[in-house]
Formats: sequence, structure tokens, C-alpha cells
Amino acid sequence: MEFLAHICYYRKRGVDLIIKYRDKPAKIAGYEALLKRLPAHHAKRGLIQEKLNGARAGLGGEERLDQLLESFDPPYPYLVLQGVELPGKCQIDLMVITPSWLVLLEVKNIAGRLRFTENPSALHQLTPAGEMKGYKSPIIQMETAEMKITKLLKQLNCPLRVQSAIVIAYPSQIVESVPAGAKVWSADEVLIQLERLQMTNSSISASQMTALGDHLLSIQDHYNPFPLAPKFDILPSEIENGVFCPRCRLKKMDRLLRIWECKSCFILSGEAHFEALEEWFMIHKSTITTTECKEFLGLPDRDAAKRLLKRMGLEERGGRRHRQYVKRMEK
Repeated sequence: MEFLAHICYYRKRGVDLIIKYRDKPAKIAGYEALLKRLPAHHAKRGLIQEKLNGARAGLGGEERLDQLLESFDPPYPYLVLQGVELPGKCQIDLMVITPSWLVLLEVKNIAGRLRFTENPSALHQLTPAGEMKGYKSPIIQMETAEMKITKLLKQLNCPLRVQSAIVIAYPSQIVESVPAGAKVWSADEVLIQLERLQMTNSSISASQMTALGDHLLSIQDHYNPFPLAPKFDILPSEIENGVFCPRCRLKKMDRLLRIWECKSCFILSGEAHFEALEEWFMIHKSTITTTECKEFLGLPDRDAAKRLLKRMGLEERGGRRHRQYVKRMEK
């Protein structure tokens, strides 16, 4: 515990037991933006909509577990981290730190019948429409996460034991053929299962729990799902340019001097281009030039594009003739 002893401090009374709240996945906004800018009959719309529906469902399942845990009141101290992304592509839907255990939970909100298979390990879904789909095994996913977290704790000289479970978000999901030894819980029983954790010997103190949680947050490695267009093999020419009205959503705005106007609902905005440029970075690439900005936003000249890009607070790279503006990565 030398490392934790070095960075630990005592929690102040009244501090929330949730030390990291869940963020809305950035890919949801990306899928929405891409669908908005694709033609109505584009061949990839169905696939992108399916990805969007899956991301929304996943978030909905995770938020249901978050709500259920609001009444969690075990006889031991604990800390909760919602939506943790650690190095090595180790993504944990929910993490609970206790004096004896570090618990990893993976939430599944997939409609229909779910069947686990072995040799090879996989998860198969029979959708309400009768379609069969296959997914990577969440059991293998969590066993891999357990190994990575256990290795990390060993590096920190932290004696916590690690266990994981798959959480089925809703009772309407029917689960079959769970392999022996695998932990698959319904969301409604998570509180009971956590209450039953054996806390006979505390491995770390409350202050060391906080230190561990802070350290895990400090080493997060956020996954960047962008840009989306290359991942779906969509050409730039297939994506509609322009600034869309924040009220009408599907109506494009006109530039009048230094303000945007929607001819449909007559709303005026001086900042509508900010959302459009965010969509550029989600869809096209992480850089943009004044020429690309001019064409994408429908501006009269490159000077106007330069002024707008300067206001975005973007990182600038390259010389005057070859300057690119780069989206800063959020930490």
C-alpha cells in the first residue's frame, strides 16, 4: 500500500459517494449528426440508425442501474464510479470500491432472448422480430477487465480483490444458458448481491478507497469514436454541408453579415455555426482548414471562415499557407 499511502487523504464529511457521474456517450451525438446530414435514401442510414439505437439503449440500461443504486445503503463504506475508461481499452459501466472488494459491473440492455454460448464464447440475441444476432461474450469481456484491473492493483500494491458481474437491465430480457460460475444478475438484484459481499477483513481504509478512486480517474483513457464517416466508408461528397437551424433541426440557415437566420422559423443566431463545426469533427476528421470551413458552412470567403475558426478556440498547426485548425481532445 505504499503508493496509496502516498496519495491518500481523508474524505470530508458530506462528500458524495459517487465520485464520477456518467457522461452521455459522445457517439450518440455523432450518429445523430451523421444521420441528419445523410440523404434520406442513403444505403448506410439503416446501419447508422441501428448503431444509434444500440447506443441509446445501452445508456438507458446503465442509467436504470444508476437509479436503483440511489437507495444503496450497505453496512460498509463504498465509492461508486460510473462509466470508467482505463488504459488498455478497459471500459467499465459501473465500478464499486469497498474496503475488501473492487466490483465491476457490465450492463446489458438488449431486447428479446439472450443466450450465452461456449466453445466459442459468444452472446446470441433473438430479437422480438425473430432475427438472430451475435455479439462478443460479455463474460469474456469482464474476465478480461478483471485481469487488467487486478494487474493494475498489484502495481499499486493494493490488496483489494476483484470480482465482476453482468447486469441485465430489464426483466423483459430473457436470459438462457448462463455458463456455470458466471455471475449474471438482474438490475433489481444488484443491491442485494452487493449487500451480501463478504467484508470479514478490510483490506484498505476509507481514505485509501478515496485515493484509489482518485487515481483511477486520473489515469482515464477516453475512447475517441470519431471521425465516423471513414468508419462507415462514407465519402465527403455524400454528406450535406451547411448550418442547420437549432429549432427546426432539419432546415439550413443563411448567413447575414455576422448572424445566422432560418427562413422557416425566423430564428436568429450568432453561434449556430459552433454546432456545425462540432459535427464536422465528429463526422469528417479532427482538422479543418479555412477553405474546408468556408465550403462546409457556406460562407462567402475564407476571411469569414478564419474569423469563425478563431472564435472556436481551436489549436492552430502549420504555417500561414497550410494552416490547420485542430479539435482539442477533452481530458
